[in-house]
Amino acid sequence: MVTTDQGPARKPIQQQVRGLPVWYFVLAGLLVASFDISSQFRSNYPLVAALPLVLIALHVTLWFLMLSRRRRYIRSVWRSPRARLLVVLLFGARLLLQLVLTRVTNGVAPLHTYAHLIMGLALLVLTTTGAWFDQWLILRTVNRRTEQTEERPQ
Repeated sequence: MVTTDQGPARKPIQQQVRGLPVWYFVLAGLLVASFDISSQFRSNYPLVAALPLVLIALHVTLWFLMLSRRRRYIRSVWRSPRARLLVVLLFGARLLLQLVLTRVTNGVAPLHTYAHLIMGLALLVLTTTGAWFDQWLILRTVNRRTEQTEERPQ
């Protein structure tokens, strides 16, 4: 005997959205910093000039293989207004850092030789922390809404 119970319809329980792993943001930071790091060591090590291209290839490969299930989350993080603001702030920070390093390192010879390395490391830290913080803010909002939806009586 087959019965069809037409009881109250239940909404599927929404699960908490998990964020992207931290290594993804470190990789994004390396991608941003790779131009300056490769510029620093290009004259001594010619293969280092290919570092930005290698990181782009690695990024695209990971995008299609490992991160395919989370692709929509990555898109939402990078398309958010805060992510655009982060890009503008990073561009401004790069210009400001370049201006400050040029002024400071003109008188100090050892710093002048490592200006690109300093700039690359600063951009690595700023990009990684900024992108991670943007994701954290988005996930906090989304997961809080999920918790509030689950707590409401139907």
